[in-house]
Amino acid sequence: MGNGKSPSLAGYAKKPLVILSLVAFVDQVDTNVLRGVLPLLKDDWNLNDLQLGALGFAFVFVNVIATIPAGWVADRYNRTRIVGWTLLSWSGLSALSAIAINYPTLFLARAALGIGQAVDDPSSTSLLTDYYPAKVRGRVFSAQQVSVFLGGGIGLALGGFVGAQLGWRWAFALVGMPGSLIAFLCFKLREPTRGESELEGHELGQGPVTPIDAEQSAARLSPREFLSEARRSLIEELKFIFSIRTMRYVLVGVGTLLFTVSGVGYWMAIYHERYSNMTLTQATGVTAVVFAFAGIIGTFWGGRLADKVFSAGPQGRIRLVATVIMICAAAFLASFMVPVIAVRIALQFLGVIAISSAFPALRASMMDVVPAENRGVSASAFALTSTVFGTALAPPLVGLLSDVTGSLVAAFYIVTPPVFVGSLILLRAQHTIANDVQAIVTSMIERQQREAAEREAAAATSTDELESSVD
Repeated sequence: MGNGKSPSLAGYAKKPLVILSLVAFVDQVDTNVLRGVLPLLKDDWNLNDLQLGALGFAFVFVNVIATIPAGWVADRYNRTRIVGWTLLSWSGLSALSAIAINYPTLFLARAALGIGQAVDDPSSTSLLTDYYPAKVRGRVFSAQQVSVFLGGGIGLALGGFVGAQLGWRWAFALVGMPGSLIAFLCFKLREPTRGESELEGHELGQGPVTPIDAEQSAARLSPREFLSEARRSLIEELKFIFSIRTMRYVLVGVGTLLFTVSGVGYWMAIYHERYSNMTLTQATGVTAVVFAFAGIIGTFWGGRLADKVFSAGPQGRIRLVATVIMICAAAFLASFMVPVIAVRIALQFLGVIAISSAFPALRASMMDVVPAENRGVSASAFALTSTVFGTALAPPLVGLLSDVTGSLVAAFYIVTPPVFVGSLILLRAQHTIANDVQAIVTSMIERQQREAAEREAAAATSTDELESSVD
């Protein structure tokens, strides 16, 4: 099916990838500043580990409510405008954390940030999938994911440094500014035709796929009709997405992967402060370097490898993801047993390289098996699973286990082994993905042929009517 070589991004426009990667970067900086100031919040307000973990859980309430509708909107309206307006709102939402007067108000401020991520992610993912074809999506999503790791590392380090120098309020206040600048770049991006990247040999902006006129039809609805149509079609689309076998397995992989990254990563700075004899600045700095640099290395490597194994069949990406998730879990479990701090950090560096290499292949696999007109909702399902089982559930669960056992390391030992089970479930997708990918391509070709036939029939009818009127 291929020669084993990794395809190149040469010949494809880089501007959309750069701008949407910057969007992911800003999102992660805003989100991860919290991790850098956790020890300061603990001392300032006398919080326990469960309360600290719950701050990482805060945005789930808004995120869960907003994510699926946001995907539906992304499938029907101009996605570049959705991303741009979302970015403009982040500066104000970030500032709310800086003026929190107590724990409940800080919790609410962090919850508000869930709006931005819920609305932005489906549109960004759908856009990237329409800009770039399946054969290079591993590299595309790896470039975007590099921004996630880089933003996460910078956000963590910035939170720890600014918090130690000026206080945690200033750390929150200084991070929301860049978003508004990137918003204007988003407004200038071209809105691609939905599905334009699917056929081999297309040129961006000149894809042969017939445009989906969902935006215009949705815009003609009254508010009442809009809500009724949104509810009906959301239910139908979610049923369809979860009927795709590969999608179900991929979502298990998402939950497994994000549970590991969030459950352990959220607490790593505190772990090193408690168990590696580091100051707050040292602990946040080391953790930021590990996650940022290892994440960048792993993501770039994973993107190239994801596209290389795809040339021999889409199931290769599934095997890649399952393997590296298990390597990550094993590396982190070993690191908690090693008393030598340098070796401990090296194992964690290896673990982050492994887990970060899974993101591009996992997201690309999900987009490969979902029709173009449903990719916003599918990205929402991806984000919802990531949020509930990863970013939201894992940090407070680890905090609770730490309080109950009296040891953060014991909590890590409890939550890490289930990852191996999730990886084995994900591995089942290698038997279904090829058929699901072919079904999507076939449906798109059939849709094109059907629409072409309808246009020809309409043209023939018009010609007949004209000839009749002349006679």
